[in-house]
Amino acid sequence: MPTALRVVQKFFPNVKIIHDATECVDVEVAMRDVDSANRKDHKTCAMAVACKRKLGLDGVLISVKTAYLVRGKVAQRYLLPESVSREVVSFDRGAGFAPGKYKLSKMPKSLRLGAARPRRKLGRGKTGGKDKEFIHHTAGIRVVLGSKQELVEFPET
Repeated sequence: MPTALRVVQKFFPNVKIIHDATECVDVEVAMRDVDSANRKDHKTCAMAVACKRKLGLDGVLISVKTAYLVRGKVAQRYLLPESVSREVVSFDRGAGFAPGKYKLSKMPKSLRLGAARPRRKLGRGKTGGKDKEFIHHTAGIRVVLGSKQELVEFPET
């Protein structure tokens, strides 16, 4: 699994450090941001364009759950609230991104880089005796940053 730094460096090779955000950021997405944005593109979606314009950044990466705001050699990592995630999915599927005020959330302590993750205790067998959990993968949106699919081109429909 690639580290956050490697993922960001694929898009912004000059980035050397990633910090988790400790404060929330308010961003207003205007209609001009939506009009100049590209679907299924981490760097130029409507939210990325708005963040870059409002905050004077060198670059922005917006995934479905995480945002990286890049200034120089440093990237700040933010958590996207559900409202922003839904707009990202809507935008990638061609339904647009609703202009308005949005908030990028600071990273909770449990999700910060370097935070200890609790280990799953497995009982009998590989799954601990439980049925395997069904995982739904949302289709028709940008690929997850750092995934193997990131390098695969999908045809437009």
